[in-house]
Amino acid sequence: MISYESTVTIDRPPADVFPYFVDPAKQALWSDVQMRRLAHGPAGPRMEVSFGMGPMKARVGLEITALEQDRRMAWTSFSGPIRWVGEYRLEPVGAGTRVSQTGTLTFTGLWRLVEPIAGAEIRAGEVKELERLKAVVEAS
Repeated sequence: MISYESTVTIDRPPADVFPYFVDPAKQALWSDVQMRRLAHGPAGPRMEVSFGMGPMKARVGLEITALEQDRRMAWTSFSGPIRWVGEYRLEPVGAGTRVSQTGTLTFTGLWRLVEPIAGAEIRAGEVKELERLKAVVEAS
C-alpha cells in the first residue's frame, strides 16, 4: 500500500480554490491525472481518472464519498487495477486556504509489480500537483 499526504497554502479564499477540484476543465489545469465525469453511483458522483507509468496505463473509477462545498472532497475507487481512497481538505487561513491531501493506493493484479517503484513517484507527484494548483489558482 502507498500512502501520501501533503499540504499547501494558497493565497485565495476556499470559494476560489474548491472549483479546481470539482470542475474537470479547471482540474486539468493543475493535475496530471485526467478526469472524466460519469453517472452518479450509490454514494455520489462518479468519475474516471486515467494515468500511466511508462508503458502501463490505468483507468480507475472513483466515487465521491464526501463533498462539502469549499471544505472537503473525498473519494474511493470502485473499478480498475488500483484501490484508491483519498481526500482533499480546505481550511481558511487568514485570507487564504490551506489545502491538505491524504490518500492510500493499493495496486492489484499485475500492477502489484510496479507498486514498490511507483510509491516514491506518486508521493512526489502529489506534492508537485498541489504546488501547480497553488500557482494556477493564484494566477487567476
